[in-house]
Amino acid sequence: MGLVVTGISQNGDISAVEAALKAAGLTLDPIQLIGPDDSTQGSASRSGLMNPGLMTGGGQGTGVPGVTSGVPTAGGYGTHYFRNEKLGDRLGDLEIPDDQVDNYIDALQAGRSVVAYFAKPDTIDKVTEIFRGSGLARVKTF
Repeated sequence: MGLVVTGISQNGDISAVEAALKAAGLTLDPIQLIGPDDSTQGSASRSGLMNPGLMTGGGQGTGVPGVTSGVPTAGGYGTHYFRNEKLGDRLGDLEIPDDQVDNYIDALQAGRSVVAYFAKPDTIDKVTEIFRGSGLARVKTF
């Protein structure tokens, strides 16, 4: 049996969860909140990574056909999202299996928050009940 209870908060307000945990006599020390701002740290602008004017011919005599044509690659030079490895590691610390981490990252990028509680064997059922009763979605134990 897992000992980490997770849930998704629609707005990041976990005051109801905290109040219910306190009322049940449980400490708030093992609670974790990962907010949507944590998920944007892995975004990067392609134009920030690559200067499209750098060595693209333009009279410099350095053009290489098919490589430096100055034509944007698929997706253009806009913003592209790369998996935030730190965020993946943090979710992994919550015992979330690798095959489910992307679901949590998607929730974060959609503006939701991940709530986790490191329970003890004798408190796991109570914490799970509190998470569900406090309106958290997709409550799971890992």
